[in-house]
Amino acid sequence: ESTEEQGIAEQTEEASEEQGIAKQTEEAPEAHGTEEQSSIDYTGKATLTYIGHAGVKIVSKSGTVIYIDPAYQYKDDDYADAADAICVTHGHDDHIPGDFVVQKPDCQIITYKEALHDGVYETYQIGDITIEAVKSGGNGNHKEEECVGYIVTVDGVVIYHAGDTSKNDWMLDFATKQIDYAMFPIDGTYNMGPTEATEAAGLVGAKNNIPIHEFDDVMSGKKKSDKFNPEGKLVLEY
Repeated sequence: ESTEEQGIAEQTEEASEEQGIAKQTEEAPEAHGTEEQSSIDYTGKATLTYIGHAGVKIVSKSGTVIYIDPAYQYKDDDYADAADAICVTHGHDDHIPGDFVVQKPDCQIITYKEALHDGVYETYQIGDITIEAVKSGGNGNHKEEECVGYIVTVDGVVIYHAGDTSKNDWMLDFATKQIDYAMFPIDGTYNMGPTEATEAAGLVGAKNNIPIHEFDDVMSGKKKSDKFNPEGKLVLEY
């Protein structure tokens, strides 16, 4: 299948085009990544998979595996790929790794306590993946000194996981990172809501913006992500 605008390609039996993002559904995606999907495959490069709530898996072309905030297991194979590193944004229970996460013998656990030390945000090299801890928190439920976000660079792709946070002016600093994929909490209870998260996405300036940590209104059936409308909106459905 031919690629569409911004090199977004459909996953088919044939090889995807160079630098295309393969979408794991049977339908061709819309431009800007607005269609719902579960994972992003930078064909021949790296894979980003959403595991629900705030959990994601990132795998490099060579097979280096990291998880961010893997607190919940929804399917038996969610964590079948053994981790080289597990990154934790803060100490709340819905972000702490469960014992179901398969780890390699030398797996490195990186929490905010290691990633933010004496006011310094640390950077880690895990195989061919670079993990940079960055500022997060900054609302009534999350102190900046007890939270981090992560900017992950894998095979030339830059991914930002905001952790639990609200819109802050320091997000402007991330605009220089040329982020390809950014993930923002949109629950509106413990963090910013979808409208504020849309504004935060505008500060960061990523090519694709993904809502996480949603806490939908189950009774009404409404999705908060419907009100998250930045440029390059990309909804990853678990």
